[in-house]
Amino acid sequence: MADERPVRRSSKVKVAEFLAAVGEGNVFTKLQLFEGVPGVAQADRRMRDLRELGWRIDNYKTDPRLQPDEYRLTEIGTRIDLGEQPKEPPRPRISAARRREALEGAGFACQTCGMRATEPYPDDEDQRAVLSVHFIDPTPPVDTELSNLRVECQRCNAGIRGGGRTLPAPEEVLARAFRLSGREEKRRLYRLMQSGRPERDEVDLVFADWLRLARDDRLDVMLRLAGALIDEE
Repeated sequence: MADERPVRRSSKVKVAEFLAAVGEGNVFTKLQLFEGVPGVAQADRRMRDLRELGWRIDNYKTDPRLQPDEYRLTEIGTRIDLGEQPKEPPRPRISAARRREALEGAGFACQTCGMRATEPYPDDEDQRAVLSVHFIDPTPPVDTELSNLRVECQRCNAGIRGGGRTLPAPEEVLARAFRLSGREEKRRLYRLMQSGRPERDEVDLVFADWLRLARDDRLDVMLRLAGALIDEE
């Protein structure tokens, strides 16, 4: 005997079925939505989820003709209520020209730690920084403007993508900012936030170039600088 048990439908499918019955161009209220999908506690949230599948649902914020409790089904998207599978959006790409712009804007340095391209890491001279450009917010539709691009070295990029250190919570970052000693430190941090990349003075830049020297040359330069410091005393 065939299994005649009903197929369980998700809350999102039930909401899609209700909206499809409402029809494109028609207005419905929040109460009608909840009554139309009994047993779905967060029907309004499931309705918002449908927007990612191409369903256009207006409210009073997008259409001032609507009342605060009214919605209009402007366009029906993927018919998941009929078993239609959502199409996977094409993966956004960063053009070579835009990638070059981002690198030049960052001064060919990691915008998180300040490491420059090919610069050896101080704690591992055999590993050099490799820069990449990625989206800050990859949520579709992806903004490919420079404001949504960030240059990272492989270490910082691994941390941001979850493959390295645990990402901090916004409240934790703000608390640490408030704990900075002195107004000048807070002002400098604010400038860094505005520019989006670390400030590196001449000492940092000279040190970065020193790290790129051969081992014997680094030792020679360090000893000669030590001699100059002794002469100045």
